[in-house]
Amino acid sequence: MDSSYLGAVVAILAFGSYMVPTRRFPAFPAFASLAAIGIGALLLSVVVALSSGVFALSPVGVISGLTWVVGGALCFYAVQREADLAGTNVRSCGTCVLTSFLCGLVVFHDSVNFPVALPAIALLIAGLMILAPQKVSPWRQWRSICGGVVYGVHLLPFQFSGLSVLEFAPSYALGICLGSLALFLLFGRRQGNFKVKAPWVTGVFAGALWMVGTHGSFWAIDPAGSLGYAVGYPLTQLNLLVNVGWGVLLFGEYKGRGAKCRILGSAAVILLGAVLLAVSKT
Repeated sequence: MDSSYLGAVVAILAFGSYMVPTRRFPAFPAFASLAAIGIGALLLSVVVALSSGVFALSPVGVISGLTWVVGGALCFYAVQREADLAGTNVRSCGTCVLTSFLCGLVVFHDSVNFPVALPAIALLIAGLMILAPQKVSPWRQWRSICGGVVYGVHLLPFQFSGLSVLEFAPSYALGICLGSLALFLLFGRRQGNFKVKAPWVTGVFAGALWMVGTHGSFWAIDPAGSLGYAVGYPLTQLNLLVNVGWGVLLFGEYKGRGAKCRILGSAAVILLGAVLLAVSKT
């Protein structure tokens, strides 16, 4: 399997699964969870750097990591203000798909077959929208939409840096860790009880798993690979299907025939869009 496709698969599975360990503690403060994830991401990056012998610190990587934290903060605020967790994820993922696709075309001039790629993007966004549990006023959706835009552009520095994945990842994880800890110190301590040890442990583990997915996404969008930014990064957003699958199988979400039919229909539409997007790369 081509390394770009393998990276996309790793990213989909890891990004779709990393929050499963933290589901036992839904009341744990959001910014504390984000800080724990940042710590876990940095720890895994250090382990990878030590095992590979490649450890480089780059300001570009730190900036990219800090940018990711901005997107994370917007999405956390969206969950609180837009009042629908699943809808927030759907809107941010859909916006991320569209933003990253356009960046690949406009910024990097990725070559795609437009008669195939455009319907693919439309199917991906339509499938994501099917998962939205309720309608929310457009005036209240700006946080999740802006978060999706940030997620769609935050890896552009990696594409321009000329660094390898192993050279870029430690600085990227450092930026995420510093940014998430800063948010926690500024705002997280007001959110409630964050001194319980178990959520911190599971959060660190989740961060390490998330960093595995991040390495996969780096390989998926690697300029030397066969997917490019326009196709590789949108494909990683299929992680939402994995996340929904865990919710159905482990946590009993989406009960009832109607909800399950909606999930299956959404999955079929999204997978068809993913297949078309993958074959659209020329």
